[in-house]
Amino acid sequence: MESVSRKRKKLKMALTPSFKGRVSKNYSSGGEEEFWKWIQSVDKTLGLLRSRPRDASTYRVPSKLRAMKHEAYTPQMVSIGPFHQLKDELRAMEELKWIYMLAFVDRVVISVKENTQVGEPGTSESPEMSALCKCSKVILEVEEKARAWYAEDIDLDKHKLVEMLLVDGCFILELFHRCKMINTQKFEDEFLQGPPESRVPFESLAGNFTMVQTLKHDLMLLENQIPYFVLQKLFDLVSSSKTASDGTHPDMSLEDYVFWFFDSVPMLRLNYLKAPINKKDGTYNHILEMLHHVCKVTFVPKLPSKRVPKSWGFTNCATGLFKSGFQIARSYRSIVDVRFIGETLFIPQVTIDKSSDTIFRNLIALEQTSVGAHTVTSYVKLMSTLIRSPEDAKLLEQLDIIVKSDDIDDISTFFKSLCSQVAFVDFCYTDMCNEVKNYGIPFWRWQRVKGYLSMKYVEWKVSIKDLKRDYFKNKWSFLAFLAALLVIVLGILQTFYTVRAYYPPYH
Repeated sequence: MESVSRKRKKLKMALTPSFKGRVSKNYSSGGEEEFWKWIQSVDKTLGLLRSRPRDASTYRVPSKLRAMKHEAYTPQMVSIGPFHQLKDELRAMEELKWIYMLAFVDRVVISVKENTQVGEPGTSESPEMSALCKCSKVILEVEEKARAWYAEDIDLDKHKLVEMLLVDGCFILELFHRCKMINTQKFEDEFLQGPPESRVPFESLAGNFTMVQTLKHDLMLLENQIPYFVLQKLFDLVSSSKTASDGTHPDMSLEDYVFWFFDSVPMLRLNYLKAPINKKDGTYNHILEMLHHVCKVTFVPKLPSKRVPKSWGFTNCATGLFKSGFQIARSYRSIVDVRFIGETLFIPQVTIDKSSDTIFRNLIALEQTSVGAHTVTSYVKLMSTLIRSPEDAKLLEQLDIIVKSDDIDDISTFFKSLCSQVAFVDFCYTDMCNEVKNYGIPFWRWQRVKGYLSMKYVEWKVSIKDLKRDYFKNKWSFLAFLAALLVIVLGILQTFYTVRAYYPPYH
């Protein structure tokens, strides 16, 4: 009887073909043709990667960030781009997107009529068809570049992808245009000049404040973006025609429209910035990247010499710094531009509301998935170390550095929640934090006494404010308080004189 080891050896020899057999199998007469087909498919994949900008790819939000707050990364009304295209709850806006594309094409008709000469090929087509072809061709020219722009494979054929980019791009540009016209009260003239058979009610969406605010939320999401160059290609088709000839804003670029549209977002504070906002080279990846640029337009990040910084924020909180003699003042710069000059910490004003949570989280997600300094991530980390308690938040509110909306309960937990599950790679404020830490103010200096007295004054103001909110909500409650106080005083006086009658004064 053969041993078990000998049987295993025979079985292995039977299953393993000889080297000569493997060569004849893999390199048969038709193998070379199959090999080149395979090489071509591999080369096509590598070509797609070569055409993809290394710093311009758009990724999905990391799963660990999405798990913290799913709704902060998910569109509520409209899907832009391929990531959320098939969601049933967003399909209600699809028809309106096509209606807005129709209105955009009608505006391109003017450009086609002005630039088309008699006798040119294609002049037999209707102006609307010619304008639609013009819009489609400019997107078709950048289809491969747009497909490579997304960091994952897009399961759409060439024409479906072009259609998606065309509809979404036209919708965004028409939304910007209509909101601007409504703001300048030019929409009636614009509406009356359109073709009668294709007029779209001008205020159908752009005139609804609530819907526009929701759309702003959706257009700030990382996963709800299309390439900026697609928007620019479409914008160029109308920038020299009706948009410029109606006499409203002839010099407005696409950047100007975007910055104007998001000007009302409280956190961005566009209307307070003194420095020019537009990027020098004028190149952006998408709308969210433009808003990221706004947040740091006046700030030059200084990364530490070592890769891992020793400190990740202030060693003292806001109240601790104030009591130590440091001054904290409001500045008028971009939101991340925190500076320490002399004994004063200058912090830009930030408005905290529901939209702030969304844009902060998506800007952090953008930095987590792209190359570059993590400025917004560093800012959130810095503020989480500065605001550690409700007292710190109230101090910054009194100093007009933080403006809190009514729907936010506790600012001290706001920045801490943003830091959860975030990978901190670099910290842009290491040098400044070390400078604050090493800056000593003697105990006998007036700044310490002033800081202590200022803190007591702030606490007193907060107490008065809380007292007024809780007990004196209207004038009648205040009058009731005065009446009760008068009764108490009269009662005390009555008791005093009653007791005094039994004990006459000594003569």
